Parts: sequence; structure tokens; C-alpha cells
Amino acid sequence: MTLINWEKRKNPTKQEIATFAKENNLDEIVSELLLERDITDPAEIASFLDSSVDGLQDPFELHDMDKALELIDQAIESESKIAIYGDYDADGVTSTSIMKLTLQKLGAKPIFYVPDRFKDGYGPNLERYKFLADQGIDLLITVDNGVSGKDQIKYLKDRGVKVIVTDHHDLPDELPEADAIVHPSIPGAEYSCPYLSGAGVAFKIADALLGDEALELIDIAAIGTVADSVALKGENRVIVAEGLRQMKKNHHVGLEALIKKCKLKVNDITEEDIGFKLAPRINALGRLENASSGVELLTTGDASFAKEIVDETEDINSRRQELVSSAFADAQDQIKAQADHGIIVLKGNGWHQGILGIVASKTMDQVNKPVLATQFDENSGVMKGSGRSPEGFNLFTAMNKHRDLFTAFGGHAQACGFSIEESQLDELTELLQQEPKEQGFDPNAPVIKDYDLDLDISQLNFDLIKKINQLAPFGMGNPKPIIKFTNVTLDQSRSIGKDATHLKTLISDGTYQVAAIGFGMFAQAQTVGQNICDVYGKIGINEWAGRKSLQLMLDDFQMSPQAKKIAALKKVYLDYRNKRLSIDILNHFDNIVFFNDTYYEAAKRSNVKAKLIRYDEECNGNNILIYDRPHSLELFENFIKKNKTNYTALYFHTDLDSRYLKPDMAKMKTLLKYLYSHQNVQADEMELVAKYLNLQKNDVDFYLKVFFELNFVKIVNAFVEKADASQQRELIESPTYLKRLQRNDVEKILIESNFDDLLSWMSDYDCHC
Repeated sequence: MTLINWEKRKNPTKQEIATFAKENNLDEIVSELLLERDITDPAEIASFLDSSVDGLQDPFELHDMDKALELIDQAIESESKIAIYGDYDADGVTSTSIMKLTLQKLGAKPIFYVPDRFKDGYGPNLERYKFLADQGIDLLITVDNGVSGKDQIKYLKDRGVKVIVTDHHDLPDELPEADAIVHPSIPGAEYSCPYLSGAGVAFKIADALLGDEALELIDIAAIGTVADSVALKGENRVIVAEGLRQMKKNHHVGLEALIKKCKLKVNDITEEDIGFKLAPRINALGRLENASSGVELLTTGDASFAKEIVDETEDINSRRQELVSSAFADAQDQIKAQADHGIIVLKGNGWHQGILGIVASKTMDQVNKPVLATQFDENSGVMKGSGRSPEGFNLFTAMNKHRDLFTAFGGHAQACGFSIEESQLDELTELLQQEPKEQGFDPNAPVIKDYDLDLDISQLNFDLIKKINQLAPFGMGNPKPIIKFTNVTLDQSRSIGKDATHLKTLISDGTYQVAAIGFGMFAQAQTVGQNICDVYGKIGINEWAGRKSLQLMLDDFQMSPQAKKIAALKKVYLDYRNKRLSIDILNHFDNIVFFNDTYYEAAKRSNVKAKLIRYDEECNGNNILIYDRPHSLELFENFIKKNKTNYTALYFHTDLDSRYLKPDMAKMKTLLKYLYSHQNVQADEMELVAKYLNLQKNDVDFYLKVFFELNFVKIVNAFVEKADASQQRELIESPTYLKRLQRNDVEKILIESNFDDLLSWMSDYDCHC
């Protein structure tokens, strides 16, 4: 399990938050989250919190957009044959669907081709390009790919085919000689939103061609944007936010059928539903079958046909889940064998090629290292692979240095796809092991993660969720806020799920609690038990049987620093406070320690063989038992500060029957008023006074002694009289009163507290910590 070091994303002061909230007329929770994200300009705040269509940028700001539109207009006007070449993941499927629907709205009848993951591999494929050229196409439009297809595109150009590349992936050293390249990060022509997805780029072309009518396609663009994990900043926020709104208008019967199959309520659908339910099912098609059916689903107007595809998609997705589970389990031995490697390279044993990326991703999460998952392809005779890497390591840069070893390669910083001769894989593996060091990436270092809010469980409510959701949609670049809860416990923890690896628990601070779910975290929960923890998670709503309740989705939990101290002290200290002591038990210790002379002298007359010592004598390194309780906490603090014992048993014996309760001010005033108003009270009549005032005799004796010490009363000829006090006195000026307070603290902390609370208090002073 990878160790995570959690840090506050930023830590604005309460005053800074309050000032920001007042200046911008915002809630303080929303203000804190905005400050942490460096969103402070009023115009930026407004656009961030209101991701309306007004935030869509001019599509003609994109590189070569004018050229692309001219080519498309010419092709449609001349009734040229247009082909769309897509990709097999969710971004590629949605990009292809957007482009197809856009051209159809303009009267064209384009054909489309989605590469087969297993036959064609990733990106432009020369054989498929030849096939399309042989079909007599006049214009090829790539979506979500093409920028790395220099040689393949040159072939088409030589055949007289015009080519428009629309892509968003990292640029190669040399661009293809296409007729137009619409890409958001072409050097010198960077777009205002350089992190568009492939579907986002396709939507911008639709926007340029269709104007406002393109909004009917923005829901499909939202799926591709979320699925491809691009930064949800700038225009991407508008695409996802408006896309979610457009889904409610039901422009696409196929998407409606998929939403129903996922048992989602279209009016409540969120970006999380896209990421965890819609997109994985579309992705599953390209992983196990041909993703063309995904394009058919999103572009069909036939509800019956859509239902058939959705039913097939659900079966494929279930099969995908089973294959991933099996392959990941099979990979564990290889992962262990490469524990010392900076980059993990897995060789599949009959793994389905379509799930290699997921296996790489799950392995990366497990070990916090870049991972390549590969499988030999019988059809092509080469190794097909997929790579994933954690933040802080650029996998594209590392692999692009060795592009000559690949038969096909493409991707970006955190993910890539490739094909390589089996004989070259070992050479590549050896070369890549140098890359983590060159990039300054330490795979063994703890992962640094950010959290956003420090809250108590009592602060959780539905209104808080509404406040947090003002910053939605969440995703890359704008993660859903993670809340930290300090010094809480995991109660009633149990395993759930088919494989019993998931955790269902209650997060409790002793007074308040909230239900929580942690995927794959049951084993982790077993390691912390009932220890005090710091918990990190995202607050959400669980709906069951028509009822809504708060639920925390856990990101992590760790024994709190305080809990670690307590655990360390439990190795030293033993709780003997309720034990019966015998001579045999006492003789097991090296020393018996006393704070009171009375007990010390009595013990010296016993048959105890253990050495009897006073609290101010040294006992470092010994096994000791503290027999009685000190008169003040300060005495005990000094003792545990200087004595680093091997084991210490805490007995804290006393003969007092009553507890050290805090003096009752009302009763003291009642007694003092009585004494001041009665001049004939004899000192030896206090028992009668106590009975008359309904007070305890020992309390009256205590109060009277305090009054004497403070010169409130005096005894004259055996009578208690009012003293002639010259100044006002505080109760704590009485030694007797102060001692009673000290004993009260001793009772409360050393005797009444549970053992964990006692050790928690001791940890501030104890020399073992």
C-alpha cells in the first residue's frame, strides 16, 4: 500500500476567508475553496461559478479552423465522399459521433471508421488508410487522433486525398503535412483552452459549422471530456456543465437508453455519473469488441436499435470487469518480482488486450510507479501495450525518446498506447529504468495529496453539499473537495462487495457520526482497528428506498499522530487502576513507586520484595508500578518526563471514599451568609450547621478552612465570627482550595478517564514519545 502524505491545498486564514466572502458576497466555505484554487479575480469567479454557454470561445481561434471549414464546405458542396477516422475509446467514440452528426446536419453522408484495437492498434493505420483510399474517399477527417500519423497521412496526400486532422494529443517532433490541423496547442497558435478533449475539438468544429444548433451535440462532448480526464478548466467546464443540462432535453435516443440502463435519473445526472457509469460502458465496447457500435448508439434515431446496442454494451461491460479482476490478480507475482524497478513492465499471460490499460492503471495505483501492461498479439506478431503513470512522471516524454523501437506509439504525459516487437521489449524495459531518475521522480517516496477543508462531523449537512457543488463540475484541474476529519474512529466496520474487499463503516467523533464507504479499504481498516484516525473523504448523498442520507466516500484514513503516540505508550504503560493487587503481583516489578509518605511507610512494613522508592528517586529502565496517586498533576508530569522506564503499571490507589469534586460556589455562599448572620455559632457545632443547611459535614469543614485562610471568618472565644477583611480575596489564594482543585484534576484525568484518553494526556509530557 502506497503511503500518502496529506497536505492542505492552501491554508488561507479565517480573516482572509471572511474578507473574501464579504467582498464577493459568497459563503465562507465556497470562498475558502476558491481561494485554494487561486480563483480570486471577480470576472474569473463569475465565469467559474456560472459555467453558461456564454463561456464558449470563438471556434475560429483554433489553429486552421478556417481551413478546415473551407475544406468541409467544398466537400459538401461538391458531394465529395467524406470519411471520419476515429478512435476506440470513449473520447474517440464521442468525437466520431459529433463529427458524423454535424456533417449529416449539413446534408453530407459521411462514412466513419473506428479502428479495431486488436487489428489496427492505436492511431493512424496505413492499411486502413489504404482501404479507405481504395473506397474512393475525397476527404479524411481524423478525430481524437492523427497528429502522430505523419507517414500515413503522406500516403493519403500522395493518393490525392485531402486530410483534416483534429486532435488534442501531445505533439510529435514533426507534424504531418495535412491540409488542416485543428489542435488546441499548436506552437504559436495556442488556443485559450489548450486542454480540450478530442470530443471538445470535434464540438468546436460543430460550433463553427452549425452555430447555436451545435448545442444539441454538447452532451456527447461532455462524455468525451469527462472520459478522457482532461482538465476541467475554462471552456471544458462549460462543455461539461452545459452538456449535463442538455442531457435533460433528450436529443439522442441512444444516450437516453444508456442512461436508463445505468439506472440514472437524467434530471440529477452529474459528471461523476459520466465518469463512473456512462463512459466505462462506452469504453468497454472498444476494449473487448469493435467500438463502432458505440458510434451507432450515439447517432441512431431508432429507439429499438438503441436498446439492442445498450443491452449488448451492458453484457460486454460485465465481461470486461471479470477479465480485469482476473488479469490484475494474475499480475501480482510480476509486480512483487519488480518491486525494486522504477518502472513496472507486465507481460500478460493470455490477457485480453482490451483491458491492458485498466490493468496498468490499477497497478499504478497500487505501487505509485509508471506501468506498462503488454500482451503478445497473435495476429500482428508484436506485443501490444498500454501505459499509465502517476503525476510527476511524464510517460510520453520517457517513451518518445525511444520511438524508433516501436511499430506504433502515441499518447500523453500520463497514458499511452504502443506496439513493439517482442524482441525489443526487454531493451525498452532496460532503457526506461533510467527515466525516473532523469525526471527526478522517486517512486518510493510517499504520494503527496491535497485536501481542501478541515471540518467536524457536526458540520456535515445537505446545505454543505449545495455549497460545495457550486464549484461543480469536478474533475482534472478542479477535483471534488476532500474533507479532513481529525481524531475520529471507524466504528462498526464491515466488508461488503462480491470479493468482500470494500469497507462500510461509521466515522465517529464520539458525539456525531456519518456513514462512509471505502472501495478496496476493508483490509486497511483492519490495520487501524479502533485507533484514533485522521479521515479524508468526499461528502455526498446516498439514496435508498426513497430516503436520502449523508455518506462519505473515503479517499484515505490513517492513524492520527496522537493515535501513534498512544500506540507507542501502550507498549510501555499498563492499566492496573481496577486490578486487585497481591504480594505476588507486586514482586514482579523492580520498583514500587509512592507519592505519599503514609502508603510508603505502610508498604515498608509489608513482605513486598520489590524495591520501594519515592517518586523523586530515579527508576530509568526498570519495570515499575505506581502505587498511589499524586496530590497534583504537576508531580506526575515531572515524574513521566524524567523516568524512561521499561514498563510502568498505573495503579493510583487511594483510601478516599469520595471523589474530588469541584467545590460548589452556591453552597459556599450559603454557608458564609449563615455565618455572617449568626454571631453565636460555636466552632464545634458545625455538624448541626451542616444538617440545618442540608450540606455534607466534610464539605462544611472544607469550606470553613478556606474561609479561615482567606480571612473571611475568625474564631474568637470558640465562636465563629466575621473577620475584618481589608481586601477582596480570590478563592485560589487559599492553599486548601487550590489543593482541592488540583486533586479534582488528578481524579478527572488519572482516575476517571479511559486509558486511551489518559495516554493522550500523558503524551504531551512523557519522555517515551
